[in-house]
Amino acid sequence: MASYLDRWARQLVRRGVRSGLIGGSNIWLSIGAIAWLFRFLSRRPPRQVSVERLRLGETILVSHVAAPPRGRRAKRKAARDAAERDAREAKDQAKREASRRYARAAAKDQAKHEASRRYARGAAKATSEGDAREPV
Repeated sequence: MASYLDRWARQLVRRGVRSGLIGGSNIWLSIGAIAWLFRFLSRRPPRQVSVERLRLGETILVSHVAAPPRGRRAKRKAARDAAERDAREAKDQAKREASRRYARAAAKDQAKHEASRRYARGAAKATSEGDAREPV
């Protein structure tokens, strides 16, 4: 139903421009302006309402997420911007990885990881040996 009304309003806008602006008819110009206003006002997104009961300890997080692009040009621009952002992030990451500070931090993390693995093996070995020594 909404698409039918939109199509109908679009045709009235076209005829209003053609007959009103170009042809000089004030009536068609008025009809076209009203149809354009109808189309403009009907494009607003509907309000979203949610009614739920909250239990004790529950919270609500209200946020706004931007709508995805609708037009073909806007979609292409969004894809191009995302590709540029990904390329920039990859370049920055490569630059970080090439730095000495990053290499030192990675080596330090690796050493911590190895130490914790050795400690865990030693604790597991001591536990298993301790279990074997206890009399049954």
